[in-house]
Amino acid sequence: MEAANKSSSSSSRREKEEEEEKDHNKETLKRRISNHPLYGLLMESHMGCLKLGSIPSAERDEDQELNYKQDDESKPSNSLHNLSELDHFMEAYCLALGKLKEAMEEPQQETLAFLNTMHSQLRELTTTTGPPPPHTSSGESDY
Repeated sequence: MEAANKSSSSSSRREKEEEEEKDHNKETLKRRISNHPLYGLLMESHMGCLKLGSIPSAERDEDQELNYKQDDESKPSNSLHNLSELDHFMEAYCLALGKLKEAMEEPQQETLAFLNTMHSQLRELTTTTGPPPPHTSSGESDY
C-alpha cells in the first residue's frame, strides 16, 4: 500500500513539474515573440485589419503610406538562410495579415466606386436643364 502511495505521489509530482515546465516554455515563447523585431509590424498589421472599416479612406491611405515607410525600416537584415523558425513565422504572419487587409479593402473600394458612380449619375439627372415640367394653370390637381 505504501508503495502505491509513493508511486502516486511521484507521478503527481512529475505531472506538476511537467506542467510548470510547459508554463515556463509558454512564457519564454511569449517573451521571445514580444521582443522580436517584427512584433511591432505584426501588431500594426493586426490592428489595421481590425480597424479597417472604422476610418475614412483618406486617413487609411495616409496610414498605408506610413506603414510602407515603417515596413522598410523594420525588415530584418538577415538573409533567409539565417532566420529561425520564429523569424519565418513572424514574416509569414505579417504577410498573411497584409493579404487579409488587402482582401478586406477590395470589396469596400468596389462599393465606394459604385456609390460614387451612382451619386454622379443622380446628380446629372437632377441638374439637367431640360424643359420645365408641365404646369397646370387651372389649379386642378393631377391626382
